[in-house]
Amino acid sequence: MSPTIRAFLTSCDAIFEVHSHAPVVSFSDARHLLPFDPDAMVKSLAFRLPGDRYAIAAMQAPERADYKKIADALGVRRADLQMATDTELAQFLAMVPGGVAPLPINEAQVVIDSGVNAMESIYCGTGRNDSTLQIRSAELLRVSRGVLCDLVKRGPLTPSGN
Repeated sequence: MSPTIRAFLTSCDAIFEVHSHAPVVSFSDARHLLPFDPDAMVKSLAFRLPGDRYAIAAMQAPERADYKKIADALGVRRADLQMATDTELAQFLAMVPGGVAPLPINEAQVVIDSGVNAMESIYCGTGRNDSTLQIRSAELLRVSRGVLCDLVKRGPLTPSGN
């Protein structure tokens, strides 16, 4: 777990568990290599916003992100919503690809898909890609101060999974 993430969770008196494992980068990796229920996995996407601000959008891992809905939830134009680079993840959020945590590190704005709220216990990033955070969804909402929104595309998946 990233020391920054651990310090944040500890400062919030969060109740959580950390599970160490081999590095994973994608949901496909996680689904095949980790022992956790894929339906309980949450993926987090990090974005750079205008004004050198950052945001993190979290959703159930199998879901498809709707970037227009994410932009609306963050109060920016879709054209202003840019994925954070690997360097930005490391420098500004203390995270790596495959380990993005839905937490307001360095004042990142957090939005969480409403589907996550319906989940009991979730598995998500720890800032690193070789460990997973297990936390109750209500506890995640409390410590992240995330806003619940509709962030995913609805409807059947295409054959490519997009």
